[in-house]
Amino acid sequence: MNSKKKKWELTKKVLPQHTDHAGVMWHGSYLDFLEEGRIYALENVGISYSELSRKGFEIPVISLQIKYKKSFVHGEKVILNSRFKLENKIRLTCKTLFLKSNGEIGAEALIGTVFVKKINDSIKLVREIPVQIKNKLLLLEYE
Repeated sequence: MNSKKKKWELTKKVLPQHTDHAGVMWHGSYLDFLEEGRIYALENVGISYSELSRKGFEIPVISLQIKYKKSFVHGEKVILNSRFKLENKIRLTCKTLFLKSNGEIGAEALIGTVFVKKINDSIKLVREIPVQIKNKLLLLEYE
């Protein structure tokens, strides 16, 4: 296991398509940023989501909670600070802070995901993540 905490950071900029008519970041844009941050972190430990999909695996979101604290506006920088934890051998949890340039927390998100595999015409929960994938997932973990 890892001996130190790992955080994954992704910096984004609030663009017009991310905002509502008042120029405030729309709540649905947070989900797009979260997905991008999750894919970014996976790629940085050697897991290509598109390659997983070609092999029949998916990592669907099974739970999501967002607490909005301070609004982001058009043109503002958003720093996503994410930490991951593999729980119960099959659930990957991600806690993400949406930070402002001055370090203030704009929002907090907690995402629960699991691994599934498409087998013929059905989708089955993966009860034992393949070792090669699991070892890479452990590189994401924080203690």
